[in-house]
Amino acid sequence: MNEFYDSLTELERASVQDVALKYGRRIESCYGRLLNEKAASTSPYYVGLSSEMGSFTYVTKRVVLVTDTMLLSDHGVGAVHELGMRSEAHRGGLGGAEALGEASMQFTAFLEYRYGMVTKDLAELGRWLLDAEPLLRSGLVWYGPVFVNGNAGGGSSLGRDFTPAGDLPSFQDRSIDYVVRHGRAVDLSRTKPLASRVVRPILEIDLPFIDGLSLSDFAKVTSEEFDSYSQYRDFMRSRLLELDDALEAVDSQVALERVALSIRDEMNAATAEMSNAARSQALSRSGAVLGTTSAILAAVRPEALQGALATSATLAAGATGLWPTIQAFADSRTKRTQGKWHYVWVLQRKAAR
Repeated sequence: MNEFYDSLTELERASVQDVALKYGRRIESCYGRLLNEKAASTSPYYVGLSSEMGSFTYVTKRVVLVTDTMLLSDHGVGAVHELGMRSEAHRGGLGGAEALGEASMQFTAFLEYRYGMVTKDLAELGRWLLDAEPLLRSGLVWYGPVFVNGNAGGGSSLGRDFTPAGDLPSFQDRSIDYVVRHGRAVDLSRTKPLASRVVRPILEIDLPFIDGLSLSDFAKVTSEEFDSYSQYRDFMRSRLLELDDALEAVDSQVALERVALSIRDEMNAATAEMSNAARSQALSRSGAVLGTTSAILAAVRPEALQGALATSATLAAGATGLWPTIQAFADSRTKRTQGKWHYVWVLQRKAAR
């Protein structure tokens, strides 16, 4: 991300659309490598499962306390924005040569096509990329575009037509593996997860965040000034490991209550620290106040989460939603699922100060 931001000229920064398009070109060329690097990271990997472009600022401000890094991506219905042109080599043989008892003649055809990315609002994406620059530079959040190709043609012909994007997934298929592999996710939902064979709600709590600041000011404050964010993330990593054992304990409810109590105590300490920071002279002059958003921490069996991701392309963007889809997966399986639990923070839409 540092390379991308360092490469932006003043002229490019003046156009939010140009920023978004250049980001798409840069990420497309290294998307697989970037995902692999994050998969190999020792930090748990978090993905925003249901983030509309209009919610990017909302999500960004509220999840930094409980995430190491978060991948945001569009869903809904968006327009294709052309990024450039690519070509791919395809090998083939001339048909009929074998019938004449001759070796088939091999050839290489170069298929050229245009490619683009899909987003509901190119300008808003570019504005978010600029405002959240400190967070992207530090690796706390990043954006994964949904890429599409035009119709390819052979030889020197150029595919110019894009298939309409239609409904967008929350992220591309190759990102789903990273959700399941790392077992950490964030979901925006109006539906609460219900206890079932594959879902165990653990606690409901108010997550604090610094409100009243623009996203750019919030990003600077978060990346430069608050030790409480990184300290609490370290704490949560250890508690999630404890939850693995508590969920499988003989008296699991008692074990879960102990862990939930320690999480609440630590969250209260973080809230007090952030409240003091918000009341400090430097931040209060900028309009900073302490905000909270209701959040639920739920444990989900990995098979259920993976099944829901594979079944519901748009997740909470549509009428189905993540939790009903997971429940439907559980109801359709009579065999008890196995494997370690995964954890999803459910951020409720309504926030209070």
